[in-house]
Amino acid sequence: MAKEPIENTSEFDIGDYVSGKKFANFEHDFSGIVEKIYEHSIMISITDFDPEDTATVNEYNQRAVVRMSDAQILKKTDNPAPRPSDDEDDEEEEEAPAGILDEDEDDDEETETEEEN
Repeated sequence: MAKEPIENTSEFDIGDYVSGKKFANFEHDFSGIVEKIYEHSIMISITDFDPEDTATVNEYNQRAVVRMSDAQILKKTDNPAPRPSDDEDDEEEEEAPAGILDEDEDDDEETETEEEN
């Protein structure tokens, strides 16, 4: 059973350079690159950290999952993922449901039937 991909509606993009607040065993704040975006959090590949936190960073395999509210963008990526646009939503609402013809299309069909007779 395949799940539909979730559209990114947050301010973060994969590849952004961000800072994260200390938590758990971390003694200091750290920074790194966004690897994955979840609904309310992001996974950061830790690149810069205080030497006192070396053991913790190694224990966490150089990654940390941080709440979006606890992360701050330091540098945006040059290649952000596409965002959903408002135009796409408007186009979907304007389309007629399947099986319903516009008045002009209905008239064309009647004309073709009369010409065949």
